[in-house]
Amino acid sequence: MIDDVDARLLVLLQENSQRTHVELARDVGLSPAAVHKRLKRLREDGPIERFTVLLDRHALGLNLLCFIELRFKHNMSPVNRESLIATLSGFPEVLECFTLTGDNDAIMKVVVRDQEHLKVFVQGLAEAQDVIERIRTALALEEYKSTTALPVAQRGSA
Repeated sequence: MIDDVDARLLVLLQENSQRTHVELARDVGLSPAAVHKRLKRLREDGPIERFTVLLDRHALGLNLLCFIELRFKHNMSPVNRESLIATLSGFPEVLECFTLTGDNDAIMKVVVRDQEHLKVFVQGLAEAQDVIERIRTALALEEYKSTTALPVAQRGSA
């Protein structure tokens, strides 16, 4: 269970994981040693999965953000699931993939350079395994919110 100080540390780290222990300590009212101890506990036992860097996809020439819905030939059987997981490892363009309820079996968030890259990606995905019945692609026109920050509940908040 996290307390209010842990929650504040998590919020601060999501904003900027490069903050030093001294800066974090100042912001939460603890000593740097106490912050170090809490962060170690949060990494070992708690919600900190890993530290990473966020890149600007446009700066890397990945200008199209797409959502690709998949329907499988035989619903989401274990064979289809395993085939999809194995296939996705060969496609770094796939940022996220989820199985779904409803009309489609899975949805992927994908970044590509342009329409030609998208065409090659979709063809490669379809050819990589034979369990997909239908691929439906939607291009994001505008991005109003994009975050990796999770809402961290503090005691006393809903």
